[in-house]
This record gives sequence, C-alpha cells and structure tokens, in this order.
Amino acid sequence: MKIFDLIGIGIGPFNLGLAALSSSIPGLNCLFIDQANHFDWHPGLMIEGARLQVPFYADLVTLADPCNQFTYMNFLKQTGRMFRFAINEQYFPLRSEYNRYCQWVVSKLDSLQFGLRCERIGYDSAQQVYEILSRETSSGKERIFFAKHLILGVGTVPYIPDFAKAKACKDLFHASEYMTHKNELLKKESVTIIGSGQSAAEIFQDLLSSRAQFKDGLNWLTRSDRIYPMDYSRFALEMTSPDYINYFFGLDAQVKSRVLRTQDQLYKAVNMDLIRDISETLYRQQLDGSNSAVQIRPNCELVNIEKVQNGFNLEFHHKETGRSFIQKSATVILATGYKNFIPDFLDPIKELIHLKETRVYTVNRNYAIDDNTSVFVQNADLHSHGFNSADLGMGPYRNAVILNAMLQREQFQMEKNIAFQEFGI
Repeated sequence: MKIFDLIGIGIGPFNLGLAALSSSIPGLNCLFIDQANHFDWHPGLMIEGARLQVPFYADLVTLADPCNQFTYMNFLKQTGRMFRFAINEQYFPLRSEYNRYCQWVVSKLDSLQFGLRCERIGYDSAQQVYEILSRETSSGKERIFFAKHLILGVGTVPYIPDFAKAKACKDLFHASEYMTHKNELLKKESVTIIGSGQSAAEIFQDLLSSRAQFKDGLNWLTRSDRIYPMDYSRFALEMTSPDYINYFFGLDAQVKSRVLRTQDQLYKAVNMDLIRDISETLYRQQLDGSNSAVQIRPNCELVNIEKVQNGFNLEFHHKETGRSFIQKSATVILATGYKNFIPDFLDPIKELIHLKETRVYTVNRNYAIDDNTSVFVQNADLHSHGFNSADLGMGPYRNAVILNAMLQREQFQMEKNIAFQEFGI
C-alpha cells in the first residue's frame, strides 16, 4: 500500500499554504483532500471592493519561505499584474484577487484532490499509519489512503445563537451567505445586521448604497460597546509574531481566557479605512437627506428573535442602561462569527488525540494534538496560542512549525527576538 508522509484534510488557505511549502521539500510525499469540488474562498462574502486585513506579503508562503515559487508577488508576475499592482499602491489586496491567487496556486499543485469527503480515520498500530476512508462526492466511490501524519484543516463553521437557529431561513441568515441572498434582501423594506466585526461593517457599507430601498430602516446593532478599529500600530503588530505566541502559550488557561477578552481590537475589529468610508458615506447621504432611516447602535445585545408576519421582532437588551426594546425587521443578517468543531470522522482515533471536556483540542506548542507528534491542527488554537490563530499572515509560520516538527529538523528557519517589547518575565 502507498503510504503518504502526510495527508491534509480540508483545503482552505492554511492547508493550501502547507501544500505550497511542502512542495519545495524533495522526497516529501503529500496529499490534501477537500469535499468541495474546487477552491473558492468565502464566496458568500465576496463583496465588490472588499479587502484583506493583512498586507500582500502575508500570503501563503512568503513569511516562511520568501523564495518559494508560490508567493503573491510571483503570482502577480506570472499573471502580468506586477506593475499595475505596484502603481495601485494598495497595501491590502482585494479579497477577490487573493481568491484568484489561491486558485492559481491550486492549479500549480498536483498534491490536491477536490471532491473527496473524509468519512472516517482509523489507525493501524502494526504499520503505525493512519487509514483515511474518503468518498468521492460525485460518484460515491470509496477511496482509502494511508499516511504517517495528519493535518486537520477543516476550518470553522458559522456561529448562530441557539435562540435563532430554529428561525433560520431565507430572511434570517448568517453573514457568510450574504451574497447568496443579496438580490432578494434588496427587495425588503428593512434590514438589520447583528455584529461589530469586519463582515458586519462590509455588509453595512455595501447596503448603504441601496438605502432608498429600505424605507423602514437599515439597522446595524452590536453588543460591543463601540465599533472597534483594527489596531495596526507598530507595537500592536509586534504581537502578531512568534515572540508573542511563545509568551501567550506559557500563560495559565484562565489567564489566557481573560486576556483574549481584552484583545478584540487585535483580531475582531474593523479596518480603519472601511470605518472612514462608512462615515464618509453617511456624511454625504445626510447632506441630501437620504439616510434618515439608517441607525447604528452599539451596546445592544440580541437576546431573542420572534418570527412574525412580514419579518421578525428582535428583542435587545442595552448593556449600559439596562433597558430592553424591540426592533422590527424584515430581514436579519447575523454577522456573529465562527466557531471550531470536532469532526465526527475522528471518533475512531479519539483515544489517540487530546481533547478537553469542553470539546476543544489540547494543542501542543508545535500544533500537535497527540503524544506522537503525528496529528496537527490548523486554526483550532485560539485558546492555546492566542489571537493569531486565524490570522492569514501567521499561517506560514504555523505551517513551518508543523513541517519542522514532522521532519524532526529545522527545514524552515524562523526569526526569533522580533519584538522590541518584553511580553513576560
């Protein structure tokens, strides 16, 4: 039987970056599978003009291997856009162009197989290999692969509050489905967006141009005490580094939880340029008297949703005044973020991996979740490694750590002592 050195489950940007990095290592035999038929990054949020919150050099590989053929700059060169990108003087790439970049990388790698759904993972103790049972989504044909190491990159799933799940429908949906429903919701007389992060802000700005349609209101409410701007100051950016990950990893679990609650501006906030654009749009609309039905309300926590004729009654609690009120809306968009999950296909090997009672992985410093350094996770380490978990720019660093641990050598040399600050004592 053919035994792969590693098999990655899921092909999002993080595992795609791992595939790109591993392709430069001679003799390393890798396979990455995904149940989707092709790569398409967050199509429901592919809003025209939306940009990444990380700079162009924070691509799939550059910060770990700047000479790799799959850098963003090489993508621009190979697709004839290098000079246009340079002249445009934009630090943060368009989300649509980043998606094209990832698709370009996909087209160059032969270690990727789409249309394969992982159904069960077992372990052959005699051969000391993992058995990955998968199925072709088009034909239903069963495929079995064997690997010495596993990389779990299944991503996250949209989070919807329990009281809203039963009401979910075409008029009440998660922000990740925005583009799917946009044409229909433009026909509604009122829309309410819940949440304060980048997705909520992007959707609000996108709908501002259609404000005349919403006679009964375009509403943006969040439980956050304000709309936080992303902190791009230099000392804050020093925390997006291996130095800070080392510090955070060594903290007590309760301290980690407390610290994360204070760091919204580092990973849950809104791009400053977008905040400026929203304010400018509102200012111009006020001059012509066309935004009277627009409201932005922080400190308002959604506590219940009631389905009524022609829409919903949304019950809010104001966190500072203590008062409650009802907001009526024909459509509700829940920009309520994402959450990790433990896939069922791990059940046969659950005794081999480390899971807490709270159904989260116990993640080692090298991102392994087992004693043998053979099973690794992507973007499932917020609770253990800190706010950098979902940061696209830190993906190459995590992948370099994983490959170094798997190969038991320093294949990729990562910089140390980056920050001028001392994070601990």
